[in-house]
Amino acid sequence: MEDTAKPQGNGESGRSAYRKIWWMRFVLPPIAMIAWWYFADSAVSAYHFAQENVVVSGEITKTETGRRTDYMTLRFTTSDGRQVETRVGAPKSCDMSGAGDTIKVRYLPSDPRVAQDACDSARNRLSWVAFLVAAAMSALSVQAWRLWRRHRRSGQLPSEYQL
Repeated sequence: MEDTAKPQGNGESGRSAYRKIWWMRFVLPPIAMIAWWYFADSAVSAYHFAQENVVVSGEITKTETGRRTDYMTLRFTTSDGRQVETRVGAPKSCDMSGAGDTIKVRYLPSDPRVAQDACDSARNRLSWVAFLVAAAMSALSVQAWRLWRRHRRSGQLPSEYQL
């Protein structure tokens, strides 16, 4: 009986396995980086909005009802006297008023078009989808590199792919 391990499969299966993962090593990391960048940008925006917001009274000019969010077009005057008209979403938990009613509006002084109904908590929505995509792409890219390295070390790669 021989005690030496023999590679399973033939050269074709090694080539096939390598072809399945070689492109992932280069495509998945940039996707993960873009998603992490987008999530970080939304987190910084949410932090600034929560820290720097100003609350003023505004008038509802138009309302729209969505499945989970009600939208209203608001007109308000900023603390420095600028007139702003913007569209704002409010969750269903906030009771939406009708056109012509006055509500409290939370806005960002550096960009007054970034506003929300004051009944909603002081935040700009984080992009949790970007976080999930970034985490998944990061995990997949690490796994693709590990599989590629394992194939290289075990000698299962076809000779034309050996470095």
